[in-house]
This record gives sequence, C-alpha cells and structure tokens, in this order.
Amino acid sequence: MMNMTKYRKDFIDYILYNYEFDDRVAVWILNFIKSHPTVSRNVVFRDEGTVDRKLRISDSGSGSPTLLFEKGNTVTVDGEVIFHELNMNQEHTLFLHFNLSRHDARYQKMKSLETDMDSTLEKMGQEAVIRQIDEALDAKDHKRFIRLTEYLNQIK
Repeated sequence: MMNMTKYRKDFIDYILYNYEFDDRVAVWILNFIKSHPTVSRNVVFRDEGTVDRKLRISDSGSGSPTLLFEKGNTVTVDGEVIFHELNMNQEHTLFLHFNLSRHDARYQKMKSLETDMDSTLEKMGQEAVIRQIDEALDAKDHKRFIRLTEYLNQIK
C-alpha cells in the first residue's frame, strides 16, 4: 500500500517548486509541515466538514491573502501565530487547501487519491467485520454476532 505521508510530502515539494508565494512565511510553513513527521501525517487535502483546523495558502497570482488559518471561530493571517498553532497541536488534523491561480491536475489527483484511500480503508474495515461475523457464527457466539451485525449496519 502507498505511503500517504510520503506522497503528501512529495506533493508539498511539488507546490514549493512550481508556485510562488507573496509571503515567504508560506514557504517556511510548508517546509515545516513536510519536514515534521507528526504534522505531515495529520495533513489532509480534502475536508468533509469534519476538520476544525484549516490552512489556506494562496499563490502569488491568485489575488487572495497568502495565508489564512481558521480554527473554530478564529481566523488569522499572521504567519507566526499559524506556525505556533501547528507546532503546539501537531496531533490534530489539518486541512491544507491551496488556492492556485491556475488549474493543477496534480492537486486534483492528490485530493482524489485521499478520497480513494478513505473508501479503500472503509471497505477493508467492513470486510474485516464481515469475517468476524462469520467467525462468530462458526463459534456459535450469538452475543458477538449480534454486536458485530449491529456495528456493520451502523458503518454502512
């Protein structure tokens, strides 16, 4: 299976190499994200409304602020505050969104890959539960069978 953390780091390298940013702090933050193992492991490039921390980075041609960080009801464009937040809360998921001045197929592929990876992991989880249900039936473990069946119905 593909190492998503390495793929994320490679993608950030790609962004750093192919885009310019008005604020050098954006480059500094991206380098921090890709070089820090815990932070890079907790970065996602798509959000289904479940991620509390969001960092938007815009390239020079986009016309938007280079950095914009949201956490709950707080919004900041201060690079030092953003860096401090990332450093102090390394274990929390960070939605990283790029606002690019041109369409980027690799960025779309990165988001699509995360979607595919999530559905693969979900399917693998369902298959594991189904195997456990079969084992409970073989062992005539009625309580475990009921519990696992209810769980499978919840996750479907």
